[in-house]
Amino acid sequence: MLFRSSRAKAVALTVAAATAAGLASAVNATDANAVVNGRGTIVARLTGPGAINDTVGKYDIIGTDLGILWDNGKGEVLAAFGDTQSFDGWSLLRGQLFQLRSNALLRSRDRNLSNGMTFTGHSGPPGYAKRVVKASRREITIVPTGGVAVNGKQYMGIQAVNVWGDAGRWMTRYGALAVSGNNGRTFKRVVAYRPNYRGNRKFQQVAMMKDGGYVYVYGTPSGRYGAVYLGRVPEGKIENLGAYEYWSVNHWHKGSPTAATPIMSAPTGELSVAYNRYLGRYVSLATRDGAVLRTAPRPEGPWTPGQNIVPASDPLGGYAPFIHPWSLDGPTMYFTYSIWHGYQVYLMRVNLRR
Repeated sequence: MLFRSSRAKAVALTVAAATAAGLASAVNATDANAVVNGRGTIVARLTGPGAINDTVGKYDIIGTDLGILWDNGKGEVLAAFGDTQSFDGWSLLRGQLFQLRSNALLRSRDRNLSNGMTFTGHSGPPGYAKRVVKASRREITIVPTGGVAVNGKQYMGIQAVNVWGDAGRWMTRYGALAVSGNNGRTFKRVVAYRPNYRGNRKFQQVAMMKDGGYVYVYGTPSGRYGAVYLGRVPEGKIENLGAYEYWSVNHWHKGSPTAATPIMSAPTGELSVAYNRYLGRYVSLATRDGAVLRTAPRPEGPWTPGQNIVPASDPLGGYAPFIHPWSLDGPTMYFTYSIWHGYQVYLMRVNLRR
C-alpha cells in the first residue's frame, strides 16, 4: 500500500483507559522487556534495483511494500505484496513514470535467512508477477493484509481501499478473504465478506494464525490508529462467516463481531501473529512508532503492552513488520519490514531471550 508517513500522533485516552493501560504495564512490563535482546536490525533488501533478488528482471517489480509471509503447507513461504510499481512503455504512454498494480505474490524456499530471503517463483507469466486480486471501479486498490494455508488452499486477507486520507489514515469499502486452490496462481474473491460498517469495521484488516484446529483472525479498522480485535473459526469453516466467534471481554461470543472487545490497544497498524516455540509464547509484531513486539500466553492474551524493537526514525519511514513463519524455533526471529523512502521491502531480524 502506498504509505504516506510514519509519524506518530498523540492519542487522547480516557481516565479509565489510562488506568487500565497502567495496570497492564505494571503486570506485563517484565515479560515485554525480557524476550528481546537488543533492537531489530536490517539483514538485506529484498526488492527493487540492487536488492539481493532480481525483482526488476524476474518479476517486473521496481518498488513495492508489505511482504506478508505464510507457510503454504507445501514447502514454500508465500509473500504477498501491496501496491507494486513497474516501469514500462504502457506507463510512459500515459504520462506516468510507473505502472501501478494493486498486489503481487512471490514464493520462497529459502531456509537460510541469515543473509536474506531469496525468491524462487511468482504468480504470473515469465518475467512478470501479476496482480492476483483485481480492484473494481468502486475502489482504488486491493491490498493484502494476511495469509494462511487451510486444507490445501491458500487464504489471503484483503482490504478494498477507496479513500486515501492523511498519514496512516485510509478508508475501505470492505475487508474479505480471497481463496486460491492452485497455490496462489489465481485467487477468487470474495470469501467472508465484511462491509465497512457496524461490527465488521473492526475486521477490515486481518492477520491470521492457525492454532489448535482454529484459524484466529486478528482485526483492526481501516488505517493505523485502531485497536486490535479477535475472532476465530474452525479451520474447515473459514469461508462461513456465521461460524466465527469473537473474544468479548473474557469469553468467546458467537454471533455479531459487534461484541468483540480490544485485545491490544490503539494505535496499532499492520500486524502479524504467530506462536514462537522458542519462547513458548504467542508473539505479535505491529506498526506503532516503527515496529512493536508484544507477547501473550494465549491467542487472546493478555498481551503485553509491547516493546518498540525498531524505532520510527531508524530506519526512517518504516512500517508493516511481518513475521517469517520459519523463524519461530530459535533465538533469532526474522520479519519483513517496509521502508517508505525508496518504497521497498527489507528482511530484518531481532534476537530473543528466554
